[in-house]
Amino acid sequence: MQVTVRDLMTSQPLLLSELATVEEATRRILERAVGEAYVVDDDGRLLGTVSDFALLKARILLTDAQEPASRFMSRNMLLLKPDMRLDQVTGYFRESCYPRLAVVENGRVVGQLSRRDVLRAMVVIEEIALASVDDDFETSLSVSNTAVSPETGLIHRLESPAATVLPEPACLRSTPELDSSETVRSMSSLATG
Repeated sequence: MQVTVRDLMTSQPLLLSELATVEEATRRILERAVGEAYVVDDDGRLLGTVSDFALLKARILLTDAQEPASRFMSRNMLLLKPDMRLDQVTGYFRESCYPRLAVVENGRVVGQLSRRDVLRAMVVIEEIALASVDDDFETSLSVSNTAVSPETGLIHRLESPAATVLPEPACLRSTPELDSSETVRSMSSLATG
């Protein structure tokens, strides 16, 4: 069995209409105790993300609470596909500053994966690996340098992080001009990387 993003993701991330106000976005983020919300259009397509930090800055600047929260959203997003494997995703969290990433399928947000979700999965996999180690297995093998293959169940040593090469994160969005077809194309290139 392979561990995928779909297995680990939160399936109900906070979604906001592009017309949601700063006041509404702030209230909903506080009620759900989350760090960000995804802004979507009328068809449910992802437009951007608005964070608690962006809303805090808006309120500090005494922005009108009835202004659209989308004014403060970021379009810079690294997107994941639900069928990506855990080993593909861990590098993105290691190499980026994002604490959580949107999981998108057909241009729509279907979930969210956080560093904490990935860390939890890694700990569980390591515990399973340690529990299944034979008595004659090399006991000096450090837990931090081992992993169990979800496909074969075999324990193997991990390469040092410096030796691992990540595929280029082609879906890093940075311009508002990207349409949904470009988003899907970007996500496809990420999945094949």
